[in-house]
Amino acid sequence: MIGLINLGNSNIQSVINALDCLEIDYFVTDNYKDLKKCSKIILPGVGSFSNGVLRLKELKLFDSLKSEVLTKNKPILGICLGMQMFFDSSEESDGIEGLGLVSGRVVRLPVSDNYKIPRIGWADSRLCSNFLGLTKGQLIDFYYVHSFHAQPNDLNTVVIDSDSGIVSAIKYKNIYGCQFHPEKSFKSGLKILEEFSKLKEKR
Repeated sequence: MIGLINLGNSNIQSVINALDCLEIDYFVTDNYKDLKKCSKIILPGVGSFSNGVLRLKELKLFDSLKSEVLTKNKPILGICLGMQMFFDSSEESDGIEGLGLVSGRVVRLPVSDNYKIPRIGWADSRLCSNFLGLTKGQLIDFYYVHSFHAQPNDLNTVVIDSDSGIVSAIKYKNIYGCQFHPEKSFKSGLKILEEFSKLKEKR
């Protein structure tokens, strides 16, 4: 059973629609006590890094998420801001510490002729490694809405990139993250959600 975290800062309905379409078992919650009931976690989010982190703390989810993921090894999938909050810090919000699930920081998107900032829309994305049902070497269009992107300290955690170096997805142990919105990315995005739902906890 997936626990879908509702921080009140994302269009969570699009994730709900995708999970319903795939007939995946889940429940929506903003209660930290409910995390003990689920075997996997999805953390979506849009907006600023500071607002996301402060909301996690307000709901007492910040430490609870870290415990469930790092101690109990539950798989977690972060989407957009949800993935960015996995990291230590962000240029967007000086002095605000992230969850620290993955070592690195979040930085502003570089200026490019390929997109405007905020970067909104579809972009060809390259699989650097196999990732949740998708195969290394594939080029896939995913849907993005963001102005910042992650810079992991360990580049081996990067599994999808786009526009010559923008980190689009990461995997580190039981931690999965997508900068793009899989729930809005048609068949390939739904494949990611489906494969994530099949993961088992590693004891």
